[in-house]
Order: sequence, then C-alpha cells, then structure tokens
Amino acid sequence: MSEFIISSSPHIKSKITTKYLMNSVIIALLPALVVAIVMFGYQYVLPVVLLSVISAVLSEALFQKLFGLKLTFLDGSAALTGLLLALCLPPRVPLWIPVLGSIFAMFSKQVFGGLGQNIFNPALMGRAFLLLSWPGIMTKWYAPFAGADAVTTATPLNIYKFEGLEKLISLFGGDIFSTYKHLFLGLKGGSIGEVFIPALLLGLIYLLIKGVISWHIPVSYIVSCLVFSYLFGLNPIITILTGGILFGAFFMATDYVTSPILAESKLIYGFSIGFLNIIIRKFGGMPEGVTFAILIMNMIVPLLDKQIRKPFGFIKEKKVQSEK
Repeated sequence: MSEFIISSSPHIKSKITTKYLMNSVIIALLPALVVAIVMFGYQYVLPVVLLSVISAVLSEALFQKLFGLKLTFLDGSAALTGLLLALCLPPRVPLWIPVLGSIFAMFSKQVFGGLGQNIFNPALMGRAFLLLSWPGIMTKWYAPFAGADAVTTATPLNIYKFEGLEKLISLFGGDIFSTYKHLFLGLKGGSIGEVFIPALLLGLIYLLIKGVISWHIPVSYIVSCLVFSYLFGLNPIITILTGGILFGAFFMATDYVTSPILAESKLIYGFSIGFLNIIIRKFGGMPEGVTFAILIMNMIVPLLDKQIRKPFGFIKEKKVQSEK
C-alpha cells in the first residue's frame, strides 16, 4: 500500500529553504556586527555574540529533544536568533546575560512547537525577559570608541525623553543638522548592532534585492513612526535615528513566522507597530518601545491574515440566457 503524507497548506514547492533564508538575514547583519566590533571593541562584542549564538543553538537542540520535536537546530534559525539577541544587547554586558537570554528565547520558541509555530519573535522574547529581569544591566550604555576606561553614558534617546531636545543638540555640536549627522553615523551610546545606521541600511538593501523580505513592513513601520511622532510633538527625524526603530523595522518586525503573509496585512501590521512604539516612547516610563510594540502585534498577526483574505482561483459565472 502506498503511503500518503497529510500536511497543512500551503502545498507549494520552492527551492528556497529555511537555511537559505536564515543565512541571508545573517549575512545582512554582518555589516552591523563588523562596525560594532570596530566601535565598541572586539573583546566586548565577540564574546557576547559567540555565547549568544552557541547558547541558542545548543538550547534549541536540548528543548527539541525534551519536547520530542524534530531536530532542526542546525537550520540556521537558532543561530540567527542568537545573533539578533546579541545585537540588541548593550556593550559590555556580563557574559551570563546572552546565555540566559538565548535559553529563554529558544524556550519561548519550542514551547509552541518550534519554527513555524511560535507566536512571538524569539529574539525579542529573550530581550524582553532580560529587560524585565535585569533592567539595570540592560540599560547600562557605553559610548563608542571609549576604550578600556569607558564610563557609562546616557543614550540620545534617554537624553531626548528626560532632558529635552535642546540638551541633546548641545551634546552634538549645538545645531540640529550636526545632531542628525552624529546620530546617523552612530556616534552615540546604544545597543551593539543598532547605532551605525548606514550598516543597517546596507543590510536592508541586501534583503530587498535578494527578495528575502518585502518593503511593506519596514516602510509602513517607519512612516507610522514619522507621522505619530510629529502628531505627538516629537521630532520625527530624531525619533527614527535614536533607539532601535530601524533595527526593529528591518530585522525584527519582518520575521517570517511572526509577521503577516498578505501585503495588506503587512501594511497594517507595520503601521500599528509604529503607532504603539511612539505611544510607549511618549507616554511610557521607558524611552524605548520597539521590543514590546512588536511583541504586542505578534499576537494580532493571525487575526490580520484571517480578516484580509486573498482568494485563490475564481468561480466562472454562469451565463444567463435572455428569454426571447
């Protein structure tokens, strides 16, 4: 008797594999990683990245074994999660931080059934866990090119929220255009992979050219942030250039599993994340809001794709013969 394999839709074959997609995103993140090594020092960046990636891969293998799932820990998705989490961490964090964050990220993924079934972005779940558990460590920032004698510094986002625009401008040459330039070039404190914006744009261009992601989510996310920051009395350009909005829009919100499938849904999804992001920044107790804005919208993704249905095929209309 022949064997039939029954699986859920879509029943579409493609040469594009999970490993290809994951490796493409990893390649897109390499410019940000290289610049981070130069700006913050290899001795402070590489150990965090390596421990985060290794912990993610090993913990995914462990959880898949414990939960009786198929062993797919070498498909690149765990390594990508570990890299994303590491790039979202402040420089010089204790080395147990990326280990615990990666373990929790993998648990949040496998508890739902593994890749393709997880509701929340695993890297952001790991970061949220660390941020809520050790807020002091997760908000301890260092300026780039500071060397071994570096002291903690406030991020431009912190200064802008709690001390105002004039204070921020005074730190970067005394005029608004100089401030824009410094923020764009990453001459500021921040997470390892988010400070140098040209590297993020290079990664985005690579993903778009390769067809790994579409423009819908990044563009709608950024446009939403620009619109609502203006409406709520914030400087739109500084809003975009500070914090993790661009990193989140390019590499986090576009996660295949936790983002919508349909183009219309993607636009609503990205626009909603931007709205929530600005609400948290403007009215919340924390200066940033990328992590929680994306995680909140991860819960809405199934509803978006359900409500906006794209029909496949068509029903041929019957011709009605007119009575003679």
